[in-house]
Amino acid sequence: MDQASALMLQRYFREYYFKRADNIKAPSEIASREFGYFPFGGGMIRHLSFNEVGTLRALLVREAPAGVYCSNSLYQDPTAEMQKKEWIRAEPIFDIDADALKLPCKRAHDVWRCKDCGRSEFGIRPLTCPTCKGNKLLEFTWSCPTCLEGTKKETFKLLEFLEQDFGISSSEISVYFSGNAGYHIQISGSRLDRLDQHGRSEIADYLTGTGVMLSNFENSKLSPTDPGWRGRIARYIRDIPVGTPPFKTNELKKRVLEIENDLKPAQIEEILNSAVSSNAIRIDAMVTADIHRIFRMPETLNNKTGLVKKRCANLSTFDPSVEPIALPEEQDLVSLEVDMCPEIRLGGVKFGPIRHELNVKVPIFLAVYLIARNAAKITLPNQSTVVSPAALRGNSEKISSTN
Repeated sequence: MDQASALMLQRYFREYYFKRADNIKAPSEIASREFGYFPFGGGMIRHLSFNEVGTLRALLVREAPAGVYCSNSLYQDPTAEMQKKEWIRAEPIFDIDADALKLPCKRAHDVWRCKDCGRSEFGIRPLTCPTCKGNKLLEFTWSCPTCLEGTKKETFKLLEFLEQDFGISSSEISVYFSGNAGYHIQISGSRLDRLDQHGRSEIADYLTGTGVMLSNFENSKLSPTDPGWRGRIARYIRDIPVGTPPFKTNELKKRVLEIENDLKPAQIEEILNSAVSSNAIRIDAMVTADIHRIFRMPETLNNKTGLVKKRCANLSTFDPSVEPIALPEEQDLVSLEVDMCPEIRLGGVKFGPIRHELNVKVPIFLAVYLIARNAAKITLPNQSTVVSPAALRGNSEKISSTN
């Protein structure tokens, strides 16, 4: 990232923390948690501890870090080395990201670039570059409304699992938009807090359908009202459209009898695999199992986008293209040189797709988004002169009311 773009990005982050520091709330038992952050252009600084949130807010205003993190674990000594912290318990956290869904829309908006010849294209990264046949290819993933709707649906599926299968109350669950392309789901004050890594891995396996055995479902009494995976498998079999092979009947009981008496093992396995795939939750299992990870703090900025990690008070109505914008009151336009950008929608603005264009004027929140994703850089009036972000924004235009 060039100097002018980096300075503008850091200035935007600093302005956000100066104006919005009060939005950052203290987590429960703050003194027992580990904190960390990484500055622009620097490595992670962690094993920090704060007795109250005011000291943390002051650090954010002073440092304007690129990322701010807090542990979901509680420790006897959060400032000690990891093996000496003395773990107490940890709130379970689940991570759902659009990239894990592997939706078809990735072919339209993801970007790859060859490090050898410089060719770049929209689409899934090939094994080798079509131009130079090199295999040093970079991949840049983007999210679109379809991606974000997909992660929201996956989050609703997870909430159903947690409430129905684990008996977790909705009052114990908090949902956050990550500030990028997915959601973090955190459980607080539940009986799951004291599970070790093995126990959390078992939960991840259950949610993802890992290890579901065919023998568990070869039973003519299989019912849609059965708890857990039995009920989900039954409902999947019941809801297979009429006339779909290999079933000859439409009633669930008769379909179960067909499975037991008529279908070949390969056909049964295919049905089960489809049922599991349809119901499984696409979480990052490593995140769920890790009891020593530190997570991006709510109401802090995501360094990959410049958007806020935002709590979703109502997941159904939450709009990830509008609500996480850090400084919506900032209405200046910024001139950018844009590399490769698919069509995106942010803050009511539709932008792209663009290939290699100079002097593209966009709202500052969109400029921050594109720069943070390494898809654009500041257009300087004189390329031989470094211009401060403040000077650049001072000469920029205002957004018209139509935007």
